[in-house]
Amino acid sequence: MGWRLKIGQAAGIDVFVHWTFLFAPLYVIYKSWQGSWAVMGIMMVLLVCFFACVLLHEFGHALAAKFFGIQTRDIIITPIGGLARLQGISQQHPLQELVISLAGPAVNLLLAFAFVAYLLLTSRDFVPDQIDAFPQILLWANMALCVFNLVPAFPMDGGRILRSLLALFLPYTAATSFAANLGRIFAILFVAFGIYVREFPFVLIGSFVFFAATAEMQFMRDLTITNVTKPD
Repeated sequence: MGWRLKIGQAAGIDVFVHWTFLFAPLYVIYKSWQGSWAVMGIMMVLLVCFFACVLLHEFGHALAAKFFGIQTRDIIITPIGGLARLQGISQQHPLQELVISLAGPAVNLLLAFAFVAYLLLTSRDFVPDQIDAFPQILLWANMALCVFNLVPAFPMDGGRILRSLLALFLPYTAATSFAANLGRIFAILFVAFGIYVREFPFVLIGSFVFFAATAEMQFMRDLTITNVTKPD
């Protein structure tokens, strides 16, 4: 994964920030350049809070995996999200992958409910009316994380959920191929949308999804060829 900085450990899992994460604050600076220093500072705090929610999302995956006896090598935070690197998910147990994949979005949904409860108890509106309305912004940010990750674009959570459901009825390689091809279609749509609205993050996410889905398909093909040609 290249150069990375360890920022801590929780539940026995090391957490790293990848060097490319530097692009996230640089993007915030670019978007808030015409505003005041106060606005830029608030946006930086929001960025930290947002990625704290991303980190909790990844721990959702990791702790669900731990329930099945699957270890998490580490968690890496990048500018386009997080990555919990799990070790030992079996192709023979698609229901495990289903539960583990659902755990991340479920964490964001629980966080959204927590912010809803807070706003109800404090008699506040759900719609943010200013940039420092942190509870409202984080409520919708977590809802967006939940919904976005459920898009069936492999290797995002939704794509892995789709693969695990297909693997209940199809060979694992066929399920992976279908989910990955669908992921590549969504990736192209992400890139096209990003170019249309001139938002670089969508182009970056789409590019990552496309190449990751392609790499997963190639890995499964290589694995199949190895198993077929391996002597008894």
